[in-house]
This record gives sequence, C-alpha cells and structure tokens, in this order.
Amino acid sequence: MTPRTVFVIARKELQDVLRDRRTLFFMMLLPIVVMPLLMLGISRFVMQQTVERRARVLPIAVDPAGQTALRALALSWWSAHKLALGVVEARMGVTAIGGFAGLGQLLQPDADTSPDEALVANMAQMLKAEHDLPPEERQLKQDAAALFDLLFRSEFIDPGSLPWGGELAQGVEIPSGLPPALADTRVALAVQEKRIAAALQLPTEALLTLEDAHESTPLHVLYDSSQSLSKEAFERIESFLGAVNRHALRVRLEAQSLPSDFAEPIRLVAANVATDSRKVQAFLGGLLPYMLFAFCFFGALYPALDVTAGEKERFTLETLLLGPVSRLDIALGKFLVVFVAALIAAMLTTTSMALTFTHGILPADLASTFQIEFQPLALLLTGSLVLPVAALYSALLLAVGLYARSFKEAQSYTVPLQFLLVLPMMVSLIPDVEAEAHLAWIPFVNISMLMKELLKGNYLWGFYAITLASTLLLTVAALAWAAWMFRRESVLLRS
Repeated sequence: MTPRTVFVIARKELQDVLRDRRTLFFMMLLPIVVMPLLMLGISRFVMQQTVERRARVLPIAVDPAGQTALRALALSWWSAHKLALGVVEARMGVTAIGGFAGLGQLLQPDADTSPDEALVANMAQMLKAEHDLPPEERQLKQDAAALFDLLFRSEFIDPGSLPWGGELAQGVEIPSGLPPALADTRVALAVQEKRIAAALQLPTEALLTLEDAHESTPLHVLYDSSQSLSKEAFERIESFLGAVNRHALRVRLEAQSLPSDFAEPIRLVAANVATDSRKVQAFLGGLLPYMLFAFCFFGALYPALDVTAGEKERFTLETLLLGPVSRLDIALGKFLVVFVAALIAAMLTTTSMALTFTHGILPADLASTFQIEFQPLALLLTGSLVLPVAALYSALLLAVGLYARSFKEAQSYTVPLQFLLVLPMMVSLIPDVEAEAHLAWIPFVNISMLMKELLKGNYLWGFYAITLASTLLLTVAALAWAAWMFRRESVLLRS
C-alpha cells in the first residue's frame, strides 16, 4: 500500500463524485437547505394547527337547561377566582417585560420601537413567566382557560333539533348505561356524521346545588375517540369538569371549616433535578443519533454507488484497474472518498439542525432560556462513535456497489440495507429503553443508546468500551470484505 497513490486515487474519485448532482444533493443541499426548510415548514404548520385548534368552535349537543347549568357553574367559579386570576396575570405581565422598569419602557417606548413591537419581543418571556408560576397559580390559569374554551368556543345545540334517519356505521355502537337522552340513535348518528362533536346530559338540579351536595353527581358524555374533533370536545368537557370540581371541593371544605389539604391526606412534593436545559438535551439526545446516522448513510450512498456500479456502467473501472497501482490502493482511495462524504453529510446535517432549532423554530429569547450546553467530553466521545459508523457504512456500500451489475441494481440492494443499518438507531426514540449491559453487544442499537446517554452527560465507560470495540470490529470486517471484492475480477467486471 502506497499512501501517495491512495490519495491520488481519492482525489480523482472525489472530482468525479462532485460532478454528480445526486451526490451533491444528498451530501450538501439536503442537509443545508432542504432539511432546515422542512423543519421550519413543519414547525410553522404545527403551530398554525395548534392556534386553529384553540380557536376552533365545536358543536356540542346539550339541552337548554344543561346550557344554563354550565353557564351558572362557570359564573360561580369566576366570581370566586376573578381577583386572584387578575393578580396572577398582572404579575406575569410585569415579570415578562422585565419588571416595573420594563413596564415604564413599554408605556414610553423608544422612537424606533412601537408598543406592538415591544409586546411581540417579550412574548417568549411571557411563556417563560407562565412556566415559572407556582403549581397552584398555573392550575388557576388552566382552569380559567378550560371554562373559556367550553363556553365560548363551543356551539351548543339542542339534541331535539337533530335529524332522524340513518344507520350506525360498522364499529359504532351505543354503550349501555346511558341516560335515555344520550341512548337515542340519532345522537350517536350525529356524532358519527360529525354534525356534533359530542353530547352532554347533565342532572340540572344536582349541578345547581353542587357545592352543597354530599355525593358524586354523574355527567354523561357521548363522543367518538376515533375522531380528532370529537376527542378534543371530550377533553374540553373533561377540563371544564376538573375546574368545577376543584372549586366545589374548596367551597365544601370551607363550609365545614376544614383546611384545604383535608381532602389530600398525602401530598406529593416533587423535586425534579433535571433543568429545562437537561430536558431539551434528553430530547435531542434521542433524536440526534437517528438523524445523524441517517444522513451519514445517505451522504455515503451515492458516492459509493457512483465510484463502483457507476464506473461499471461508464466502463471506466477497467481503465483504472489497468493502471500501475494495486487493488488495495484503489479500494482504499475509493473508500476514503466515500468516508469523507459521509462525515461531511453528518456534520452539515447536525449543524444545520442545531441552528434551525435555536435560531429558526424557537424565538431567540426563548431559546436562550434553555441554555443548552453539551459538555466537551460528551461531544468528543460522540464524535469517536461517528467515525467508525461512517467507515462501516462506507465499506458496506462500496461492497454492495461492487457486487451490483448496474447503478439501478445497486440502488435496489441498498433499500433493505438502509433498514438494517439506520432503523435500529430509532431505539433511542423509545422513552422507556435504558442503556443496559446486554444492549452494548447489539450493533447500532448500542451506539444509539450510548449517544443518548452521553449527550445527557452520563458517561457509561463500560458500555462505551464494548460499543466502540464491537463497532470497530464490524468496520474492519466490512473493510476486509470490500478489499476482498476488489481482488475478484469476476465481481469487478460482471455486467
């Protein structure tokens, strides 16, 4: 083996590869341009759907007496909590704009900044202020939102106005134990045909005296969990009922001169050692291995096929084989080009995703509150795992490209190979899978789990040693296989 010859061949192959538009697309254009645009587009779509969902008006069937009872319950809650809610929201607003100094600046803004622009600039801080509220105050705001959603984002329909006729679809049945008003076929049919999202039956008299009652009052809801709008209507009703129950319980306790913790014999006090930054790092640690190695695979895919099956189709491989160089030098030169392409694609993808997440999807103020900082040692150990995997992908794809008679045949071989090499990385996305010792011996699964732990700052040295050693052995075996195929003319010249 002559290093100078290897680099000469690698330079020649790299020039040929860079002329291929497919290689440039998967190695550079896809990670730098397409993926960030896709992430931004998906995030904007999800945000838009969330906003539309909150503003959506859902039709709910409930009789006039029930509508009156719902409004009475909401009015009772509002009368008891409006002062506390106003104080919380005012304090949140002042905190979000930077205290009273920020309030003065907002009321008397600079000449170049309008009040609307100042409010928009502090939206991220408003979200952070709500996140930092004590649990009781956060629950108060959630209860207020639940009452508002049901009363003002619902269209109440009298069940008596629903049309007759029609048959229930297969898989739709009326559950037993419902009151007669909800056991009516036309109500279930209206839910099935999406005329209404849900139907309610309230014992009106019991609800109006709820705070003085001494037993549980049933509130029946008919909905279809297979339909997203119907499920959303049920969640609104459930949240409304939770707010009403908390208020009624508080009133009952006060009427009996009992403390608020009387109904909670054991109170859970949670102390989470994970900061917001660590939570985000855990999320990224699960997602990053899959994305990193998927694009590492795609970055190596087309260069590997182009310098093997592609050269077979162009009849240039024979010319290279007739040169005064060894087959091993040719194999290593081609391998070096594919290996570099895989690393470039992986690094560009990781960088573009990180920048898109911190400077594109999240507002700058909100992104800065997470303070995402990966430890240098964790990044170094993660990089030490990327190198053998990129080499393994490159060697395997080179061998597949050599075996194939044409570029099209090579592509058909890489489809199952992609499932075998990339999909095991998805194990890092499974929430309850831990980095146990036996997983360190499973190829690709071990790398995915180890990277997830490293990015959270957990250094599993035994797991790391087994993972690195087993991956290096696989890489050496794949390289030996590719080099062996370069020595077989029956494989190199098959067409």
